Amino acid sequence: MPTDIAGSPAGVLDAWSAPLVADQVGAEEFLGGVADLVTRGRGTGRVLVPGGGPVADALAGRGYAVTAPPPGGRPSGPRVDVVFSGADELSRFPVQRDQTRAVRRLAAFLRPGGALVVQGRHPDPVGWAADPRVTRHDATRQTLVPADVRFPVRYLWPAELDLMAELADLALDGRWGGWCGEPVRDGGPVVSVYRS
Repeated sequence: MPTDIAGSPAGVLDAWSAPLVADQVGAEEFLGGVADLVTRGRGTGRVLVPGGGPVADALAGRGYAVTAPPPGGRPSGPRVDVVFSGADELSRFPVQRDQTRAVRRLAAFLRPGGALVVQGRHPDPVGWAADPRVTRHDATRQTLVPADVRFPVRYLWPAELDLMAELADLALDGRWGGWCGEPVRDGGPVVSVYRS
């Protein structure tokens, strides 16, 4: 990956998250499998994918009812079976309080027994110290600043995300280092599933 990424801060953050979104087929299969498990049926689940995108389109093409949060971000219709927060979206909230609120807001869309699937990057402070894409790292605030971005990205440790989910009345169901059950490793992707 190049060390000098041209474009807007959003483009830089998208490049930073690129390894997380590279396997769209894996994401589609995993999310479809979680929806099938929750509904006990194939291709019948309701899935909320904030921001839409290729994964949402693929799930809709397989028969899942894919929705996005309504204006205002508050649940207004029937609850969904699965909510997906991908590409390390939670790290874009600069403080822990906002991240906790985001988890609580996403959990509010779930029906009883539903699943919140969170995809992010496992923290790797040692690796970031040598990464030319990282211009600043603050271990106390759990923030780092990617090159060409003026604002920090706040990373979450898995145990911290577990607590945020628990505060939203969710419990950890499983955690992997990818869509196919890989082990979690520092700096790599991490997929966590929480159930209501």
